[in-house]
Amino acid sequence: MIKTERLTLIPLTPQQLESGLESIKSLATDLNIPIVEDLMSGVAERAVRMKIEKMRSVSASLHPWFTYWLVVIDCEHIGAGMVGFKGNPDENGEVEIGYGINSIYQSRGYMSEAVKALIHWAFSHPECKAINATDVRPDNYPSQKVLVKCGFTEVKADGTGISYQLRKE
Repeated sequence: MIKTERLTLIPLTPQQLESGLESIKSLATDLNIPIVEDLMSGVAERAVRMKIEKMRSVSASLHPWFTYWLVVIDCEHIGAGMVGFKGNPDENGEVEIGYGINSIYQSRGYMSEAVKALIHWAFSHPECKAINATDVRPDNYPSQKVLVKCGFTEVKADGTGISYQLRKE
């Protein structure tokens, strides 16, 4: 678990991810935290399914690098988003980050705070040297704003998206 000024980030186990896909209410009961109903729907559902598959093939000690961390907004005591990496650092020491938050909670700085917390966690591991965010849609200004606010720089842009990177100092 990671605590910030306004948030608690909880790394979800493969079983909790599966539970959330089956019934978000079941996951909420398991964690004893209300969770927004659309947390694992749409694009997130596919991403969660991919995470579960990857987590089944790696040691449990690597799960924090593969899972989604539930973003709990402390003042409202609600799980409103997810943030996570797409695996452990590769041979170059790089990882890719992904995140999302319920639209009701956007533009309040919560996702920037969550991403900064996960950056700090990742860079506390000596094997992690850089964090990437690839193919961010050109019209996804909120996501771009989060990355810039967290210190990422644009490294590539084309018709499919914009890629950003943050290197450990």
